[in-house]
Amino acid sequence: MVIAGVSMSQGSAEECYQVMAKPMIIIGGFFMFFSLVGIIGACCNVTFLLIVYLILMMFVIIVGIIFSMITMIATSKGAEEVKTREGYKEYRLPDDPNWLAMAILKEKSWESIKSCLTVPEHNVCTDLKERQINSTATELDQNELTPIQSGCCKPPSECGFVYGGMTTWTKNNGGSSKNNDCNLWNNDNKTLCFECQSCKAGVIYGVKDSRRKSSVVNIVFCIFIVVFYFISICALGNSAKHG
Repeated sequence: MVIAGVSMSQGSAEECYQVMAKPMIIIGGFFMFFSLVGIIGACCNVTFLLIVYLILMMFVIIVGIIFSMITMIATSKGAEEVKTREGYKEYRLPDDPNWLAMAILKEKSWESIKSCLTVPEHNVCTDLKERQINSTATELDQNELTPIQSGCCKPPSECGFVYGGMTTWTKNNGGSSKNNDCNLWNNDNKTLCFECQSCKAGVIYGVKDSRRKSSVVNIVFCIFIVVFYFISICALGNSAKHG
């Protein structure tokens, strides 16, 4: 984690990745210190260090449990997945978005997110435009678009636009959709649907999905920590006997 964090903070890494660098360095450094305390305490029979190690481990367990609970709450009512008549997935904001969704929807937060989505080197829609793997709009479901690509790189299906390519759609003058996203769509690669509600819903759904997966990893991590906690108690007892 420390090496990855230092790597992100240097070179030509984008601002989107640099914001993750400092937390990774801090967390990685904490776990390095945390592990060294336990190793020295166990190998050298230093009871004080083992006690410190157990206290730190208990702190990690409590934080892990709290994080899992927060993640479960945050992944509810974030954004809704819907199937269009053509068969591909689109995303909608619920009427009562949770606090995570509200935080993402704030103007300042969204501007930062949008700048990351549209950075030239890693524009989420550039790959789709270059591949042009669709021959018809009805084949979109076969491309396994991510929630962000589905919401940001194409207009909502209800707009009734004429398909001309992955990121190229022609507005239908006869369309009567009340969805404001239809008015916001633009074929310019820097604009597309990045201001659309569907794009924001796609981002929120993507965060929701990744948070749900991370909660599973976190639970497994907590189980391992609990096992090592009991092993450390045994090491503490052994150290006390020899002390």
